Amino acid sequence: MEENKKIKVAMICHFSNAEVREHLPLSNGRLYRFMRRVLKLPMKRQGYSDLAPWDSSLIRDFKQRDDIELFVISAHSGLKKRTVSFNMDNVNYLFVRCNVATMLKHIVKKPDLWLRLNPMTPTIVNAVKNYNPDLVLLVGAENAYYSSSVLSINEYPVYVLCQTIYNDPAFKEAGYDNAINAAVERKIFDKVQYVGVFSDKHYNLLKKIPYDKNIFRFRFSAENTLEFEERPIADKPIDFINFALQMSYAKGFEDCVKALAIVKKHYPNVKLHLVDGGPDDYRSYLKGLISELGLEENVTFVPFFADRSDLFAHLQMVKFAVLPCKLDNLSGTQIQSMRYGLPVVCYKTTGTPSLNADKECVLIAEMNNIEDLASKMLFLLDNPEKAEELRCNSRQYIGKLDNATKDNIDCLVRNFHSIIENYKYNVSVPVEQLY
Repeated sequence: MEENKKIKVAMICHFSNAEVREHLPLSNGRLYRFMRRVLKLPMKRQGYSDLAPWDSSLIRDFKQRDDIELFVISAHSGLKKRTVSFNMDNVNYLFVRCNVATMLKHIVKKPDLWLRLNPMTPTIVNAVKNYNPDLVLLVGAENAYYSSSVLSINEYPVYVLCQTIYNDPAFKEAGYDNAINAAVERKIFDKVQYVGVFSDKHYNLLKKIPYDKNIFRFRFSAENTLEFEERPIADKPIDFINFALQMSYAKGFEDCVKALAIVKKHYPNVKLHLVDGGPDDYRSYLKGLISELGLEENVTFVPFFADRSDLFAHLQMVKFAVLPCKLDNLSGTQIQSMRYGLPVVCYKTTGTPSLNADKECVLIAEMNNIEDLASKMLFLLDNPEKAEELRCNSRQYIGKLDNATKDNIDCLVRNFHSIIENYKYNVSVPVEQLY
């Protein structure tokens, strides 16, 4: 790269936040929901909410640098137009309507046919070519509706940041068996030369695929902490919360309810809030389970908050977060809860023990062990001093994450330079940047 020349990055992703939604003409979603109902597809809650905060954090950090020129191409549901473009804070954005592409995934079951029909691909590919970047940054290969576009991009190096890896047997075991997502992700790994991972779990999954090209080490930027007044745990009226954009078995919602039935034997008035982003059929199943266990007075469904600030304001009413996620290395909701002062109960995954590497920050139950999960919930209720210790330790953990953000983004930009040099001039990638 020429000295002092900005790197032109085309970032392909799917995110939403309140700031960008101010620029987007969004429909009321009635027609889309009607079509899904007619086609008997899973139904989601109406409305729009913040999505993929790690993308917002990356964009925040890129736009603060003087060596990056950024063009963000993002999927977004509910756009009244096929595409919407604007500039905000010196970042160019192109949002592409994704409703048809995501609906087609439920109708067209053959991956190769779906790839040919996906209406988002030509739009994204043409936008990239018109921008003529030095590098294409894809965040999330598992989301086929937008990630499939890189299969048609051949003129530029493509660097894939793995949010997760869909070709993980655990996804199928948990009921996530989308052949299109799996097939497209696999095609992407077969094609691209540069992939970034942040955990041993994802590295090992890549090697098993097998992927034998360049695997970089990176970490996502830390989220901004919104200002809030930290209330004493004893003053909070809600005992537990589980929250996710899409409630599901894999996010531990069912396990929370079953564990609460055990906790209720000791604390009859215990309260659990389920922050509820759908889908409707799973919510109905949970309501039946709650009724069966006699928990109607103990469990409250709360609609998912459109704005993160409203969600985190609600968290200040809650004592503890019970987040027994089954698939993620680490769940973003676990980190968010620690950031906003909620002691966390979670399951043991490949990543959650790292939260306690220096000091105990979270209580970890054995995977799928409802009794152990309930015992950890009871421990928090019984031991306010220990709960406060966990909150204090979590505060220190989050401080370290925030302090590492500049190093993380510097590392990512070094990856960019090495990828461009390798792609254009066949310069070897420095070993220290590889996983």
